[in-house]
Amino acid sequence: MILVFGGTTEGKQAINVLQTFGLPFLYSTKVEITIAPNAGFEYRFGALTQTELEALILDREIKTIINASHPFASQLHETIAATVERTQTPVLRLERTFPERTNHSLVHYTSSYGSALNILNEFHGKRLLALSGVQSIEKLSSYWKRTRTYFRILDRPSSIAIAQASNFPEAQLILGLPNKEVAEELAILQQNKIEVVLTKESGESGSLSIKIKAALELGIPIIILERPKLPSGFKIVKDKDQLAKELNEMYHPTLLNTKL
Repeated sequence: MILVFGGTTEGKQAINVLQTFGLPFLYSTKVEITIAPNAGFEYRFGALTQTELEALILDREIKTIINASHPFASQLHETIAATVERTQTPVLRLERTFPERTNHSLVHYTSSYGSALNILNEFHGKRLLALSGVQSIEKLSSYWKRTRTYFRILDRPSSIAIAQASNFPEAQLILGLPNKEVAEELAILQQNKIEVVLTKESGESGSLSIKIKAALELGIPIIILERPKLPSGFKIVKDKDQLAKELNEMYHPTLLNTKL
């Protein structure tokens, strides 16, 4: 059995590869998502402690972990790394594509929310669009409680509930996925009179290039939280073709040329 940590575009890619090869797997996400009844694989949701993950690995006889979770899922990455050190379970990290960092006076890369807030404070109350996820609402409360701020979050009950629990104004929530076109991102910025953007270094799956291009086109500063480093024990695969090659070598050597 293979254990996949997903809930991302890369998670869907892992599903595609595994189903193509007919390999049994358990798909795991932190927050419950809709899975078709005839999906053809097992599904679970909810965060796991090291003890719970180790029990799951032993109980389900997990032979390989595919970590296709979000780049900023640091706690999960650390939990996996600490657990597999004991169980000796190999981990394939299906990594997304990241654009080269932009060298521009309006683009500010930073390592933490604390330093991001310091940069924001230098802008003296500019209207903010935060694209850093619903979990960052609480982290940025010192800014949005005194400065007009909009958050784009996923349009699902669990995300909206987190925003409500933080007492963030619902009228300032933008519900939806990252835009895939610069024109769409420009429209959001212009409609809400945004003066500064905060986002994560979430790669092309998170439309990072789109966000940067839109901000620069309007001359708006953009603050980018740098992605955390991955544990050294993960074997990085850059796309689903590389993932397929690794799985073929591990499980199906004779199917190395299978078309995805």
